[in-house]
Amino acid sequence: MRIATMKIEDAVTTVTAEANALVLCLGQPVIAYHVTEIMREADLEHARRMQLALMRRSIEALVDDGLEDVAAERFAAQFDGRVGSAWRLLHGSDGVAH
Repeated sequence: MRIATMKIEDAVTTVTAEANALVLCLGQPVIAYHVTEIMREADLEHARRMQLALMRRSIEALVDDGLEDVAAERFAAQFDGRVGSAWRLLHGSDGVAH
């Protein structure tokens, strides 16, 4: 079975592609920076802590921007899933970012 690999830039693009509400809230450079840092982190546990911190900030920003708590949490959960999936694709084959 061939494992798909991707580059950090591809992972960031994939993750942010459907994150319009969050991008509008926090700005594309902010989101891209944090996602890039998560993708660069080779240690799973540290990457996950970084990811959880981004999700907390994302929920806060979306709520501050007028989204209801439940909707913000749902959006952040979907975003969190995309970040995790992209990280696994990026690091899954050998644990090293390509």
